[in-house]
Amino acid sequence: MKELDKMVADKILDLVNYVLSKVINPDITVENVNQLTSEEIDKLKQEYGIEGIILDVDKTLRKELKDIPKCNKEWIESVKGKLKIIILSNGRDSEIKQYFEDNGIDYIGFANKPLKKSFIKACEKLELTPDKVMVIGDSLFGDIYGGKRNNMKTALVKDVEEER
Repeated sequence: MKELDKMVADKILDLVNYVLSKVINPDITVENVNQLTSEEIDKLKQEYGIEGIILDVDKTLRKELKDIPKCNKEWIESVKGKLKIIILSNGRDSEIKQYFEDNGIDYIGFANKPLKKSFIKACEKLELTPDKVMVIGDSLFGDIYGGKRNNMKTALVKDVEEER
């Protein structure tokens, strides 16, 4: 019975995402964060004036509450030299929070995305106005809609890069 419930829930979620995709449009869509190469980041900075990013964790940097794959940790390090970064997550994982804090990146958990309050708090911590920030995440509702309603640029991530 639980398997049937999961299948029904997955179908409902697919339908909701389909409907949202007709209403909420990200500025860019990438297969995974690693597609945002150094050159792409430079283009975003030039085209949109981006100086910082609000980054989601689950289903953006890692799958199924596992550790962040090495390739995504390397990507974060490469971006750190170009943009200010803050993590904004609806979850709370003390190990992941510690990882980011150890690497000089602020982490806001239990963010209640897409509520405006957490996005504004993230901008304040970055010391940037919303128009200078891009939200990168996997959720059309939580990340993309949350960013759009705060006048931020947005990037939708379709999948998580596994180790390469």
